[in-house]
Amino acid sequence: MSKSNIYSILSIFLLFMAIIQAPIFYYYTFGMIAILIIVPYVVFGFGLTIWLLVVIVKKSDQITRTPKITIGLTFLIGSFTLIFGESLIEKLDWNLRKNDREVIIELIKEDKIQPNGKYNNGIAKLSNWNFPPISNGGNEITIYKTESSKVTVEFYINRGFLDHYSAFVYTNDTEKIKELEEHMSYQKGLQLNKKLDENWYRVSY
Repeated sequence: MSKSNIYSILSIFLLFMAIIQAPIFYYYTFGMIAILIIVPYVVFGFGLTIWLLVVIVKKSDQITRTPKITIGLTFLIGSFTLIFGESLIEKLDWNLRKNDREVIIELIKEDKIQPNGKYNNGIAKLSNWNFPPISNGGNEITIYKTESSKVTVEFYINRGFLDHYSAFVYTNDTEKIKELEEHMSYQKGLQLNKKLDENWYRVSY
């Protein structure tokens, strides 16, 4: 196999890494796991990209057009998704999967989805909607029900580290709505909070 072909294969592999980078980071990393996955992933991908870029520049006349174009796309896509990928995937995930979340809400109201134990603080492990997960960090949601059968459900965006997390929150509990609406204007405490739709909020603790 010629060196040009090897460079082509490596550049295609790097392009694939750049394309799947944002979904992997968004859906499958949180807390300490994020550091253990993201740092090696970025260091390896960036290092190999720079090495290939240097090789291509030095041996430009010996290398075909394919790796040159591919490595250029890799650098652009990888840099863009590293900076904007998480927010972009979050917006797509919310808009494309809102109906799925509403199906889950209806199943919860009908008691067809319930917390998976008496002592797990309302956490329910979902057996469906798991590729990619409908709730990041284990495909678990948190369910709160009042005595009057009002429901609040948290779908995790980022399980975070220690007591930090962010989530899409559904609630038809007027007290919870009032609490969330008040936090929409806070400069401290909750951050990146906004109302997404009727009864739906995006919150970060």
